[in-house]
Amino acid sequence: MAIRIRLGKWIGALLISTSFPFAATQTYSVIDLGTFPEGTVSQGQALNDCGQVVGYARFSNYNAHGFFWTNRGGLQDLGAIPPQSNFSVAQAINSHGLVAGYSTYDNDPYEQTHPVLWVMGHVFDLGTLPGSDDAQAMGVNDRGHVVGFSVPHAFAWTQENGMQDLGALAGGYSQGLAINARDEVVGYSNTADGNWHAIVWTKSEGMQPLPDLSPADSSASANAINNLGQIAGGVGSYAVLWDRNGDVENLGVLPGQGWSTAFGINDREQVVGWSGFTAFIWTLAGGMQNLNNLIPSNSGWFLSQPNAINNRGQITGQGTINGQQHGFLLTPDSEPSWSCE
Repeated sequence: MAIRIRLGKWIGALLISTSFPFAATQTYSVIDLGTFPEGTVSQGQALNDCGQVVGYARFSNYNAHGFFWTNRGGLQDLGAIPPQSNFSVAQAINSHGLVAGYSTYDNDPYEQTHPVLWVMGHVFDLGTLPGSDDAQAMGVNDRGHVVGFSVPHAFAWTQENGMQDLGALAGGYSQGLAINARDEVVGYSNTADGNWHAIVWTKSEGMQPLPDLSPADSSASANAINNLGQIAGGVGSYAVLWDRNGDVENLGVLPGQGWSTAFGINDREQVVGWSGFTAFIWTLAGGMQNLNNLIPSNSGWFLSQPNAINNRGQITGQGTINGQQHGFLLTPDSEPSWSCE
């Protein structure tokens, strides 16, 4: 089923690229994204180059809704597929403020979810692939193209063509997690032997597995892709970076930690993720650094899970402040002036 949404100016092809220098000793200021009234939990999932953040926050009854955060407007409730008692999560945002995510639509008895788009305060249900009753949107690019999964397959959705089944490897299950400006999709899928592989999907070649670090690896996921085609994710116990040629690089772990996974990458090849539940940033110049060492020592924060980094070097995710789990926004102290007007 093709859902037709009048997106107007929200759909376009805009690619913002930057080439600001990054120092290995970069430091950051940290902003608490807050929570909904009487709630204690929030998490930043994604952000665009204007510093607009989306994610989810819980209410006092532990239900959650997706949020949209701006420096001027603070935390705004995006709502859910009616009724408002339904659960929702905002997973991605593009440069035009188009937000993708998912919402429950049937609380009893299965709490199944549908992918949604939030456009100018309205929520639109994108439906599912034929035969599926559970789906989520995970990524959106600046053309308004959405990716996600509709159990058991990854999908791509466009306003013109609706939802397309991207297939799967021989094991039959796949998820699409991110999409770039070239409509290249990354995620994971399984093979007939039960192993999970990071994948990349393109219009010309379909779904292809990405290389592992060693033949013994049985679990991998490609979690993010930038507009240059560089991919970040995890293979076995390590955060990794795949280049345009498909070569895979082990990004290592933080001192004293035994594992790592990467969740985000920007067009400057800066990668964020966690290592032993501790937030890191990785750069070609500085390697893997503990983000907690790069914020004010008296901030009261412990940063655990950074989920995304934009081309300004801003980072969003979740950490602990005053004993509560809150979403955060990190901004580089050396950030140049920037206008989104």
